[in-house]
Amino acid sequence: MKVVGISDVGLVRQKNEDAFWIDENQGLFLVCDGMGGHRGGEVASHMAVQTIIQSMKDNSSSEAQQRLVQAIETANQAILKAGLENEHLFEMGTTVTAVLVDGSRLLVANVGDSGVFLIRSNTIRKITRDHTLAEEMLSHGILKPEEMRGNAYNHILTRALGVDDQVEIDIFNEELLPGDILLIYSDGLTDMLIPDEILEIIQANSSDLEIAADRLVRKALQKGGFDNVTIVLLCFN
Repeated sequence: MKVVGISDVGLVRQKNEDAFWIDENQGLFLVCDGMGGHRGGEVASHMAVQTIIQSMKDNSSSEAQQRLVQAIETANQAILKAGLENEHLFEMGTTVTAVLVDGSRLLVANVGDSGVFLIRSNTIRKITRDHTLAEEMLSHGILKPEEMRGNAYNHILTRALGVDDQVEIDIFNEELLPGDILLIYSDGLTDMLIPDEILEIIQANSSDLEIAADRLVRKALQKGGFDNVTIVLLCFN
């Protein structure tokens, strides 16, 4: 397995509220996109990463999915508590997309609108589902698929860590094949690039993940770079 991670503040934002983590030994990979006034978003995303890392270590004897769910729930409680105790962090929150790789088994946990693409055999497929008002409106037939891109409701989250006492976590399981490439990202990437553009860049640079990651970020910046952009790329040999 090869892996690379990169995060860029973008061209508009003053600070980077994204956070990511790579641990090849544990097979744990995280991307979080924070939100909240003052410096709350930055605090929330980094708190999520650190809490999940520690919780996974503390519960190392438990089954993988149980450990990951418990770690995210623990992060949710920690962020909520910190926001209630500090007026400067009030109503902070963060997305989280967590990936666990164990051999050929892939486990993905998701809250919010950061996500995961699987690139396989010249195709790109989104594994996760965004927790946004636009996605809910699409599922209820209020919005049409062609009305989704650029819709303002894409940025209204229906789930995030640190918002409510209980958090609903989506879980996805996949079997990995040799040659698969996994892309974990914050929405600063997908706001700028459509899946076909992402696929084209990765395919053109599949032999060098660092170049592929750099060109994905550069392309997002060229098209506006309105948000922080964070990606983690994994290639399975």
